[in-house]
This record gives sequence, C-alpha cells and structure tokens, in this order.
Amino acid sequence: MNQKGKQLAIWGLVLQLGSVLGFVCTIIAMVRYFSGLADSGTAQASGLAQEISKVLGPAAAGSVFGLIGIILIFVALFRIRYRAPWFRTMLWVLSILWLMSFPLGTILGIIVIIYLARHKDEFTEQTPAGDALKAA
Repeated sequence: MNQKGKQLAIWGLVLQLGSVLGFVCTIIAMVRYFSGLADSGTAQASGLAQEISKVLGPAAAGSVFGLIGIILIFVALFRIRYRAPWFRTMLWVLSILWLMSFPLGTILGIIVIIYLARHKDEFTEQTPAGDALKAA
C-alpha cells in the first residue's frame, strides 16, 4: 500500500479530531461561564462579549485544524489514490458527520458519499505479495 497516502489519511483523521476537540472545549467553557453567570444573577454586556470571544478561540483553532485535515484526506483520496479498507470506512463515517455541517460540509459529504459508492471495488485489502503478483 502507498505509505505516503496512509500517512496523509492518518494525519487528516487526527486533525479532524482536533476540530471536534475544539468544539467540545468551546461548549464546556460556555456552559461553565453561563452557569456562573446564573449563580451571580448579574450580566454585563461587555463582560459577556469578552467571555464569549475567549471561548470561541478553541473553536476557531479547531476549525483551522479541521480544514487542514480535510485537505489532507482529499489529497490522499483523490491525488494519491490511497485505497485501504479502513480508509473507506473512515470516509463513510466522516462523510455522514460532514453532512450535518451545512452548507460546505453537506456538499463535501455528498461528494465523498457519491465517490465511495461509485468506486467501492477499488477499496480492497492488498498485500505487498499481491501487488508483486499483479505486476508480474
């Protein structure tokens, strides 16, 4: 199997997880801030805006990492043509998750799902010995 494609696919997946982690950190920080706000009973617009801008940092960083991850995954899929069975499974899962990220994620998810459905026979388990036999 193509080692460079495998590395790109793995790094793309890791960076996709960074996007999820950034989102989770943002949700946790927002819940903490608003629960503290509810306990104190007072809300100042400037303080609220400042706290919200602070907690959006991890989401923005996660989005950047996620975008880089998508690019790496697409390079592995379309340019290098990496075709491991685990990569196909990962792409199905990511595509379904991307469908929920309207509008760009929905478009990407549909593109990848159509591609996977049309090229399902390409994603087969290959061994180095099997590759050598095909070349002979």
